[in-house]
Amino acid sequence: MPNRNTRQAVTILEVAMVLVILAVAMPPLISAFAETSMHSILPTQMTVASFLAIERMEEVIARRARGTDGYDAVTVPQIAAFPDESPVTDFPQYYRTVRVANVNHELSETGSDQGYKKVVVTVAWNGGDRQLVIERVFARFQP
Repeated sequence: MPNRNTRQAVTILEVAMVLVILAVAMPPLISAFAETSMHSILPTQMTVASFLAIERMEEVIARRARGTDGYDAVTVPQIAAFPDESPVTDFPQYYRTVRVANVNHELSETGSDQGYKKVVVTVAWNGGDRQLVIERVFARFQP
C-alpha cells in the first residue's frame, strides 16, 4: 500500500530540463513546418507562371500565323506588341518578358536574320527568385 504522506510533484530541476529540451527541439521543428508550407505553395505558383508564359507564347504564335503579319511580325530585339510587364495585369507577383533573337540553323545567335528567330518568354515571381522560361524557334519558309 502506498504511503499517503508521499507527495508527487515536479521539481524545479525537472521543469528546467523540459525547457532546455524544448528550446533545443522547437527551432528545427518550426523551420521544418515553415519550409513545408513554402513548398506547398510552389506548385500553385508554377502553374500560374506556366499559364502566363504559354498564354504569351500562344499570342506570338497567333501573330506569326496571321496572313498579314507572318514571319516578319516576329521582330528583333523585342516584339513591340508585347512589352515587358512589371507586373502582369491581374497578377501583381509576376513579371513577364518576351525576347527575340536572330539565330542560325544551329540555334546560335547571329546579328542578322538567317531565316530563324528564337522567341523566349520569361515569367518571374517572388522578386525574381523564381522564374519559368519557354522558348520556340520560328523559321522563314515559303509555302
